[in-house]
Amino acid sequence: MKMKRLITVAAMASVVLVGACTKSCRGKKDEGSGAAGGAKKVFRYVRTSEERSLDPQKQFDEASADIVTNVYDTLLNYSYLKRPYQLENGLLETMPEKSADGLSYTFKLRKGVKFVDDACFPEGKGREMNIDDVIYSLKRFADANVNVLSYVLMEGSIEGMEAFREETKKAGKATDYSKLNISGLTKVDDYTMIVKLTKVNPLALYPFAMSQTSIVPREAVEKYGAEFERHPVGSGPFSVKENPRRGEMVLVRNPYYWEKYPSEGEESDRANGLLDAAGKQLPFVDEVRLPLIEETQPAILSFEKGQVDVVAIDKDNFGKFLKNEGGKIQLNPDWANKVNFYTMPGLSSEYLKFNMKDSVVGGYTPQKKALRQAFAYAMNTAGYIDLLLNGRAQQLNTIVPHPINGSESTNPTQYFEYNVQKAKEKLAEAGYPDGKDLPEIQVEYRSTAATVRQQWEYVRDNLAKAGIKATANFQTFSAWLQKTEKGNFQISGAGWQADYPDPENFYQLLYGKNTPPGPNDGSYDNAEYNKLYEEIRYMENGPDRYAKFARMNEIIKEDSPVVIQYNQMRVGLVTPWVRNLKRNAMYNPPLKYVDIDLERQAKGM
Repeated sequence: MKMKRLITVAAMASVVLVGACTKSCRGKKDEGSGAAGGAKKVFRYVRTSEERSLDPQKQFDEASADIVTNVYDTLLNYSYLKRPYQLENGLLETMPEKSADGLSYTFKLRKGVKFVDDACFPEGKGREMNIDDVIYSLKRFADANVNVLSYVLMEGSIEGMEAFREETKKAGKATDYSKLNISGLTKVDDYTMIVKLTKVNPLALYPFAMSQTSIVPREAVEKYGAEFERHPVGSGPFSVKENPRRGEMVLVRNPYYWEKYPSEGEESDRANGLLDAAGKQLPFVDEVRLPLIEETQPAILSFEKGQVDVVAIDKDNFGKFLKNEGGKIQLNPDWANKVNFYTMPGLSSEYLKFNMKDSVVGGYTPQKKALRQAFAYAMNTAGYIDLLLNGRAQQLNTIVPHPINGSESTNPTQYFEYNVQKAKEKLAEAGYPDGKDLPEIQVEYRSTAATVRQQWEYVRDNLAKAGIKATANFQTFSAWLQKTEKGNFQISGAGWQADYPDPENFYQLLYGKNTPPGPNDGSYDNAEYNKLYEEIRYMENGPDRYAKFARMNEIIKEDSPVVIQYNQMRVGLVTPWVRNLKRNAMYNPPLKYVDIDLERQAKGM
């Protein structure tokens, strides 16, 4: 997420990159696209869900974060081209310098970074960012009146932050930051601060690359008040020009932007043309247009007309454009010389979550556990992947996606296998032989899209074979968030995209203290699991940590607060005039890196 990474939608070794187009690309000119010879560069990218808030410290869902990451900056970033994913300095001059005892870091801010021009500043001119802005933004992140969703990602990490948060609870909306300090954040000068940790923590730097810790100017927060959620003022590569409640959002280039295109990447990046722009000033495009298209079919049609530049592929359209032969995805001959495509191993997990407070599916008695285990046995996830995802996913045995070190790839474990007979046996153990007397269960979905309805029909059929009667409630992503955050559900479809590439980010989804409004909105609470989570949170990956993961996986399987499903690969189509696009699970969508070949665009598809 809901976190930045609470998502609205089989890992493979290779990633198809969008670089140069083949010479045989052809087609008529798109009437809506720019022509060569001085025309502005416009990149068009589909939004599939409406954002909830563009206030960095208030948002905790993927749709909002996709915009926030492109209009604000963070102290740290993830390398755009390098794999595996690694942190690098963003707004900082260099990576933070760690003290000898590992308990503090020195942060040195870049000089000359400016906020965009906005009426909140004198004469409407954006001013230079300083360390006071950084501390102010981190205070907003810790303020209980501002951040009710994502604080769990830094909770207990920085000295004095818990005390500050408690004081904000007492002060309410009248909190005066000038009178309240976080003892672990010490200003040295206008560009330097020292961050003191509560304990040695190998994950301590990850939160500084999250969109929720983006740096905001005090002037904008004070001028716009509640409207700051709709009127972002950042230092990122773009600023928001048009922001309708629904419809097409428009971003424009930030002329002050500081970052340059990376000069290092993977071995294959140079051959794929992804390093041709090394060292050039970002962003490359003048404008980004972001239409809201919630259904896949209209999005695909817009792509075929050249009206959008990137589109994700769904089940029904996969065979038209692509083929999956032995796990290798390729374009069909009819499209091979017209479009490009990408594949990216996801860093997400999909699962069904139970409301542990629900009178039917919740609870911790042997009968309640057996009922939830019946659901797990009833799910034919392998068949689901083949039929509904065209094989574009990998079944999971843990809640952690395969590409993350510490997942089942490095720490093998076994989850429930598909077995209708065992599902029926578990139903009988739960007191519902052949489903008799079991009330109809309602499953919540975070979309109304046709593809989601197809997926539900498959799930319903699986459950029915085991004797479980169920119905579905389809709703918008925003409505789903509001419902699940209040614990107002029995079972819900859910997905989690990594906030950072570490197993802890997924195991915290079931931590007892992260109950609503935290990410554990199923309210699962197991004392042994909680203790193990608190131990692994501050451990380096290795045998000792993996052993604790193994026990946590056993507890999850026994209690079954979730039905673990799959890690989906992201696959999509790209117009042949887009350059520099390499999908990045930690930075989505990478708007500042893409470029448009206007001459090629004029030829159309």
